[in-house]
Amino acid sequence: MTFKQFNDKIQTQFEQMQETLLFRLNVSGQQIWDAYISGFKPEENPIFRDPESSSHQCNNDENFIRRYGNVVTIQDNKIVTMFDIDVAGTEYENTTKNIQKLLSTAKIADVFFETFNELNGLPYEKCNKTQPKYQLGYVKTLKKYTQEEVDKFGVVNTNDIYEFHHFHAFLATKFVDKTGKSVESIMGDYRSNVEVFQRAMKEIPLDTLELVRDLILQGSLLNGDAHLEKVKTFINLKREYDSLAANQRDNWCWNSSYGLPIAKFRNELIGTLCVELAEGVELNTACLTWNKRADPANYQKAVAPFTKSQRDAVEKMVVEKGYVESFNRRFATIDDIDVSEIRHMNISTEAEKPVGLFAGLKPAVSTRHKRSEFDGVEEVTIEKFMKDILPTCTSIEAYLENRFQNNLVVMTTANNPDSKRMFKWSNNYSWTYEGNLTGKSQIDQEVKDKGGVVDAPFTFAAIWGDNNGDHSDLDIWCEQPDRTQIGFNTGFRKDSGNKFSNYGGQLDVDDRGGSNSIKVENIYFKDLSKLKPGVYKLWVRQYSASNSQGFQAQIKLNGETYHYSYDRAVSGNVMVAEVTYKDGEFTIKHLLPETHSSKDLWGLPTGQFQKVNLVCLSPNHWADNNVGNKHYFFMLEGCKSESPMRSFHNENLNGDFTEFRKVMEPFADTCRLEPTTKQLAGLGFNATVRDSVIVKLQGTHKRTIKIKF
Repeated sequence: MTFKQFNDKIQTQFEQMQETLLFRLNVSGQQIWDAYISGFKPEENPIFRDPESSSHQCNNDENFIRRYGNVVTIQDNKIVTMFDIDVAGTEYENTTKNIQKLLSTAKIADVFFETFNELNGLPYEKCNKTQPKYQLGYVKTLKKYTQEEVDKFGVVNTNDIYEFHHFHAFLATKFVDKTGKSVESIMGDYRSNVEVFQRAMKEIPLDTLELVRDLILQGSLLNGDAHLEKVKTFINLKREYDSLAANQRDNWCWNSSYGLPIAKFRNELIGTLCVELAEGVELNTACLTWNKRADPANYQKAVAPFTKSQRDAVEKMVVEKGYVESFNRRFATIDDIDVSEIRHMNISTEAEKPVGLFAGLKPAVSTRHKRSEFDGVEEVTIEKFMKDILPTCTSIEAYLENRFQNNLVVMTTANNPDSKRMFKWSNNYSWTYEGNLTGKSQIDQEVKDKGGVVDAPFTFAAIWGDNNGDHSDLDIWCEQPDRTQIGFNTGFRKDSGNKFSNYGGQLDVDDRGGSNSIKVENIYFKDLSKLKPGVYKLWVRQYSASNSQGFQAQIKLNGETYHYSYDRAVSGNVMVAEVTYKDGEFTIKHLLPETHSSKDLWGLPTGQFQKVNLVCLSPNHWADNNVGNKHYFFMLEGCKSESPMRSFHNENLNGDFTEFRKVMEPFADTCRLEPTTKQLAGLGFNATVRDSVIVKLQGTHKRTIKIKF
């Protein structure tokens, strides 16, 4: 085989290699050249011209091998070189085997690129930027020897022109950079990409990536949708990486990260979350940290995260215990609440009368009024209204004020009335307020009005007073797991240096006694990453008493809210609850009876007199039920929600669902009912929240009154 034939094979191989991607190995060109020369037998590489030279010893060939001999490609995650050719039985067999053996144990060190400026400065050919291929090395050289050289070498003469063929190949234009960047800069960018990519593949497990995907789909990561496709792509890449033999993975990483837009996934915001989870950061903490990074203003709005195993567990329970039909829900209508059923309702005391139903009556002509017109109207309590006034009425109209926006409520029920009861009460009816909430929170509003924080992951608040002659000065306290305390004289106060405890807690509202207005205090922990595992003890302490009449308290844990009522004089310490934080989860031990569990609720505006079709209590107080806070519903003719509404609320589900609340909360958010023409909807009033509504009554006589809640 001639050298030209040998080079033709190399050239063909190199051309095929360029159909994919090109890389450089961590073997020097000099090592490859030495392996090449040492592979020839003496008779295959005879002396030429002088004892220091041989037939295969050529500066041009050596320069080519040193510059391009370590250029390779990857096929099936294995290294392929330009020397992987069939030359068996020729003088090039041993030398080719030498090179193959050397390169087979090497690793990829860089991508391969030439720059136009570099090639144009080499003597191989004159270049232009539009040519499809570029010459690497000399094709051949011609030599006519001088007499002096003839006298020196002896094996040549002055008459002949000698032709020498050299190693050369042609490089496709796609491997020639024309931007003006240096080769070092180009290779550095690719090398940085693959290094970050390799770290991600090694450090982030597949189940972590799948968990993050599920967190995005369930809405636990704010703005997570923007990263979903990246995560899905990386999951596919990770699966492929994990399926490879260990000795193929580095090559695969070089090939896969080449030009990959998300090669540096690990360093991105979503990649940082994956790394944190992979390193063992607790799930809730990692998600909270993500939400703060993604949207500092709204980080609390994402739903609590849950895992696939948690989701599968609740799905199994729902099927096994027969709750599937219970979740097939719709808006309730007035036809569902027939008169006979409602009249048998037990309204907590015998003195209260059953609800009134006012269907089929023509509404009065609607007239707009100024609220000031009703300043002097008679005021009655809701209890007196239900007991003495409602039974005598034949028609009711309610005046809708702007502030009633979030009093709008709709009732829902199961499609199958015989489906298993899934709530804490003995019927399958539920309700949802405007904004997909369950009602209003007076304590939240009082805390906010006085500059306190209500949207932290852990808060404890209490209110007392309200024009009842109670001038007491009460204090709320929290003992942390290390037994340090947060309270009025501990220094961890907003109004005293704005200091926080080493657990991230602070008293930010501290009311004193002595006035007739509502007093409020609030402690909050702003950052779960600073919250340490252990038991947090919460209580209300009497500082000074002046006709103490008790208090209401509220504890909020990652969006779950617990209410307590203490209806007697406060003396000493009144323990409210013990909260345990462990493995990113809250559990609570109620030391006072819990009166209500709800989500954050808000009040916003609406407006005028409308016909009331139905007055009733919330379903949790129908028949013999007496579960949680009582709501009074004034259902209005023609009233209906204009947006999808939740068909149930997590906190109202019975004990079968307690351990699955993380999954049920986002599930409840997906179970929204699209607006329909028939809905049982109107105004709702929480019995524990100060409120009022002006109503126009007809019966034994006409009158307008203000009902106070």
